[in-house]
Amino acid sequence: MNRIKVLAEEVTNKIAAGEIIDRPVSIVKELVENAIDAEATKITVLVDKGGKKKIQVIDNGIGMSEEDALLAFERHATSKIRNVEDIIMISSLGFRGEAIPSIASVSRLELITKDEESVAATRIESEFGNLKNVSNVPANRGTEITIKRLFDNLPPRKSFLKTEQVELKHITDYIHYQALIFPRIHLRLISNGQEKLNYPAVEDKDLRLSAVLGSDFYKQDFLKLEAEDSKIALEGYIAGLEEMKDRLADFRYIFINGRFIRDRIVLHSIRTAYEPFIKKYRIFQQGKTPPYILFLRIDPELIDFNVHPAKLEVRFRDPHLVHNFIKSTIVQALLEYQEKKFQIVRKKFDITGKEGMPTLLEKQIMAKKGNKKELNQMNVILNELYQPDLFRPSPVTGESGGSEKAPAEQRSVPSDLYLPSEEEVVNPWQLHNSYILVQSDDGLIIIDQHAAHERIIYEKVFHRMCGVPAESQKMLFPIVVDIPPILKPTVSLLLEENPELLKMAGFSLKTFSGDSVVIEEIPLELGNWDGGEVFKEILYQLQDEYKETEDFRDSIAKAVSCKAAIKAGEKISRKEMLQLINDLFACQVPYFCPHGRPVLIKFTLTELERKFKRI
Repeated sequence: MNRIKVLAEEVTNKIAAGEIIDRPVSIVKELVENAIDAEATKITVLVDKGGKKKIQVIDNGIGMSEEDALLAFERHATSKIRNVEDIIMISSLGFRGEAIPSIASVSRLELITKDEESVAATRIESEFGNLKNVSNVPANRGTEITIKRLFDNLPPRKSFLKTEQVELKHITDYIHYQALIFPRIHLRLISNGQEKLNYPAVEDKDLRLSAVLGSDFYKQDFLKLEAEDSKIALEGYIAGLEEMKDRLADFRYIFINGRFIRDRIVLHSIRTAYEPFIKKYRIFQQGKTPPYILFLRIDPELIDFNVHPAKLEVRFRDPHLVHNFIKSTIVQALLEYQEKKFQIVRKKFDITGKEGMPTLLEKQIMAKKGNKKELNQMNVILNELYQPDLFRPSPVTGESGGSEKAPAEQRSVPSDLYLPSEEEVVNPWQLHNSYILVQSDDGLIIIDQHAAHERIIYEKVFHRMCGVPAESQKMLFPIVVDIPPILKPTVSLLLEENPELLKMAGFSLKTFSGDSVVIEEIPLELGNWDGGEVFKEILYQLQDEYKETEDFRDSIAKAVSCKAAIKAGEKISRKEMLQLINDLFACQVPYFCPHGRPVLIKFTLTELERKFKRI
């Protein structure tokens, strides 16, 4: 008996579908890219329940005849390529001819399409890979594909799908990518009957950038890139060198020949370009680069997209050419940026002081190029301006007048770490304005000040949403904040579904109009409100956190604590260090920040003595 057998077509179709179709956004991607290849100028995507119940993509492209529509259900039937040479010179988004049969094998699919020559449109119905009906119906030129009962014949795959909000987030991300790449195409997204995105066609790519990323994008420290060679061209924006602690724009997008791509060579070229300028910055030491959005156009002969089922990776025929081109373009832009900053800072260091106070970056530039005497004088002025007030005292409760603490039996802190009063702390010391060093009974404790404060605030906010009375501060004047377009589809829904939890966390919000909300109260811990900009930063983080945990209470508590906590690099007083230490050891889980990073490290005297070879 033969052990090796040729698989049945039904099995091979499901295997192929597993490589291409893993969640609703995979279907949206394949159908939207087919519409773009079909020269559509308007594409509408409709989804129900995050695409788990229904997906529909409607376009006004060139459509198909009945004969072509039937062939589209055959595997490896395509209009994009004809021979091996065409694979080398791919200029379309799709080319394998696997999308329709792969989608049809795991769903109930209905296709309605009409080309310019056909009198009537063709309607084809398929159920889990089997054609059920072919008929003619009236319709305009273009294609409409409807998907239902996704993965009904693959229960294990269906069980891996996430919540509606998470699946919708993946779809909106993809629509945003396409909106940025193709500004001349009108794109709409409708979820559960409500319009979530609507990007009318525009001629200017910068207008589409503003529509997707928000008008605040151009107010931030970004540099525009434009460079072109004989076979490669680069345009887009990269962040400047200011080490902003919180950037509203925290995206890193690479688009190559009309596709969103994750490529190690391009990522390495960006990182090495930035390295000489920001290698001492915390963001770089954490393995990140400043935000960027890059559009790369490469001669099709020099790139191979046929290396990943979802076309998310590429292979360059001359990787050194691509790497050097991107790196040199970014380095040149940053050098010009640095020179402009130097000219600006010279005016700021003028004794008239009319141009305002210099930033940290400008001080560094002046230290390299400017007069050191002027720099020292300016440092004296800056130090005199320092007035720390970063921690608010905890509410006083009970007769003792002490701050509110967790019950002793709930603490997970051993007695040798708990520091209940200032007298037990001997000269806490701040290292590099980021870490607090404090003596314990038998050694040394090093505390990450940001992670510690983040843990303190997280537990306070989370406990409020579990029934502890809310602590908020009323705004003197309510602030109207516009929710950025890129957050609208998912974050707006989360805010609408969780008003009570938001109130318990300390927010009092009201819908103003459209995508705007009125903020009347904010959590007590949000001291630096920055005119409402911090709220946008919280929304960005809320979206990312919810995508990971699917728990609104946990997500909003993490988002608030991250933005409200003292940052690494901020100087704090001895009193504030003591307050931080005592509040930390009153937490239920003082060892880790809400994201799982360690808050403190302990060195015993024995360990130190071993290091110094005393024992």
